[in-house]
Amino acid sequence: MPQFVDHVLVFLAVAGLALRAWFGMRTLRSLAPERLAAMRPRLWARAIATQWALVLAVAAWWSFQRRAWDGLGLAAGSVWGFGGVMLGLAVMGIALVAQRRAIATSADVRARLRTRLANVAAILPGRREEWPGFVSLAVTAGICEELLFRGFVTWWLLCYVPVFWVAITAQGVLFGLAHAYQGPRGMFMAGAIGLFLGGIVWVTGSLWAAMILHALMDLHAGDTALNVYEADAAASSAPA
Repeated sequence: MPQFVDHVLVFLAVAGLALRAWFGMRTLRSLAPERLAAMRPRLWARAIATQWALVLAVAAWWSFQRRAWDGLGLAAGSVWGFGGVMLGLAVMGIALVAQRRAIATSADVRARLRTRLANVAAILPGRREEWPGFVSLAVTAGICEELLFRGFVTWWLLCYVPVFWVAITAQGVLFGLAHAYQGPRGMFMAGAIGLFLGGIVWVTGSLWAAMILHALMDLHAGDTALNVYEADAAASSAPA
């Protein structure tokens, strides 16, 4: 059963990361555009450091307790399940290529995407020079948030509610609450993504595919924002 340290780490994973993200987003939204570009990479760096520090704390405590790493979802998993996920990802990739073409040619598509990304626009890259830093943030989120939520938090929940689908639903709710800084729609979407990724973990038997998908979804959001901004700039500078 979980011990006191486990409870503290779960609290930090859910409430601690949520508060850090909320204060970070509030800071970004309060800045003038000329200061936003300078502050954003610094807040990304803090978020990366915070998530890795928490993951290392969980790993150290897990190792100290001599628990099997499979309990965190760090098993080899199912080859067939992983292959099915990658096939679905390839199909999604084809659709995303079509979306990028539409961004370049359709002002209506760009307007819809700007509306969809409005709640998180402050933390997404605004210039191509910011892309490497955002990649580091997205990869960190893919690895760390999966290990914390679909791994550690789900294990903690299963200790009290030993029904997998109930635990997966509960961690999805907690994952949504951890994204409260994105507003109601963002919380709902994050919760739905948490449920989806929990299902991926169930199908594949490990966290690896979910980690890859999570990082790619975040990278897609950043890439979409950059493409929208660049297409808008090109359209505004084109001769009438």
